[in-house]
Amino acid sequence: MNDREEYEFKKKAIFDGMARRGKERVLKIGYENWDPFEKPKDPRERIFSSASVKAGALVREYYESAGGKVESVAVHRELFELCLGLLRGEDRAKTVVDFCAWLKKRTGVGELP
Repeated sequence: MNDREEYEFKKKAIFDGMARRGKERVLKIGYENWDPFEKPKDPRERIFSSASVKAGALVREYYESAGGKVESVAVHRELFELCLGLLRGEDRAKTVVDFCAWLKKRTGVGELP
């Protein structure tokens, strides 16, 4: 048995041993795209990457420019995630910013009630 055949055999064995919900998740992304042997992502990368450090600095700078107003932890986390998404070029973050600009233009006010 060569490496590719062994890989596919093990992959199928893992898939067959999964619960229904796990199988549905795999089929949603596509069985051929699924890699059960993929190395887990390092959680420290999310915290210490250059984009994360820059996003944290920009959020702090925003708070300073807003008169030192610091929101709740949840709001801070959302701002950080949005900023990080923009720095990484994620579509989700761009869509949120586009929607905010559209809403401001549509309502004609700087701050919503």
